[in-house]
Amino acid sequence: MRSGFPYRTGDGHNAYFNHRARFHLNFFPIHTWGRALAAGKLDHMRSFMPSGRVQLAHVQEAAERLKAVGALPTPILRSSIIDKSVGCVCHFKGEHLQRTGSFKYRGATNAVGALDAKTAANGVVAHSSGNHGAAVAAAAQARGIPCCIVVPHTTPAAKIENIERYGARVVLCEPTQTARTEASAAQVKAMGATFVHPYDDALVLAGQGTIGLELHEQLGRDELDAVLVPVSGGGLIGGIAVAIKALRPSVRVIAVEPQGKELRLCFAQRQRVLDAATANAPIDTIADAIRTKAFGPIPWASASDLLDPTVLSVSNAQIGEAMRVAFVEMKQVVEPAGALTLAALLAPEFGALRAQGLKHVAAVVCGGNVDLELLMRHVAPRS
Repeated sequence: MRSGFPYRTGDGHNAYFNHRARFHLNFFPIHTWGRALAAGKLDHMRSFMPSGRVQLAHVQEAAERLKAVGALPTPILRSSIIDKSVGCVCHFKGEHLQRTGSFKYRGATNAVGALDAKTAANGVVAHSSGNHGAAVAAAAQARGIPCCIVVPHTTPAAKIENIERYGARVVLCEPTQTARTEASAAQVKAMGATFVHPYDDALVLAGQGTIGLELHEQLGRDELDAVLVPVSGGGLIGGIAVAIKALRPSVRVIAVEPQGKELRLCFAQRQRVLDAATANAPIDTIADAIRTKAFGPIPWASASDLLDPTVLSVSNAQIGEAMRVAFVEMKQVVEPAGALTLAALLAPEFGALRAQGLKHVAAVVCGGNVDLELLMRHVAPRS
């Protein structure tokens, strides 16, 4: 059940801010990992199976690992104006207010925290469009281990700066999945490091699933009919689905995608990859954090049968408008991917879902790392 104090949004109406997340913006001391390890708080969790189908117990272990290093929940935000516009009660899960500015901190912290001391000493490598890289860098910095992040040269400057502030070494590559994979493999070999995949990793998926645990704790039984989740490689929605469907089987977990992903067809045909020739091609969208076309094998195995067959697709124009609404009505700065679920709620297509009895909907706001130039392009007053 909810407990806490009201949070006022720009529209002058109450938004719910869970008291347990009150200090979610605080940066945790870099020695927290060391204290937790020394105290033996993480040792019992190192037996986590690194591959295969993720289950609720794995997500609960991830939650304990995050708690051990001082991670705090993110708040639920509300706007009565948006509720009125959408036609139902909307609970916005503020992952843009998570440390490093996105939900990625959860999975990265869980994966890096699972490494034994000897393995961790060689460092970690990741490839990323920005948010995962910053999260892995922060987790590595907290453990005091080396970190290298491979980043496409098309990544927004704000996201590269966010990675570098945590002390990681950044290597630029071409904006293709093949280039990212090859550059990462080279760094792993040179360093003797461990690779942390952005979504196709059981530990990462379990870490993201802690969002589902928090939604279960923060919203009462009569306050959640569905969860809208932005989707790229599937780590976020996969983890949330594992947690939510285990705890509240009747709640629908609905994917929101940028136009061009064609996830609905994958679900209909129960096939992870429809066209192998285009599976690694990036989607043409302003949402730079979610350009991956195909689900990863581990998210697909863990959660494809848990997800609602309905998929909501949104255009660049709808994403940009949602960024503006978040800024004007809720006074929240979100990146394009972070605006995806709000865009879906505001789209005419959501009306058909609402008519199916959806009265209370949670929407995951996945990130807030955005270049100011792009932000102002969408939120500036219209002439």
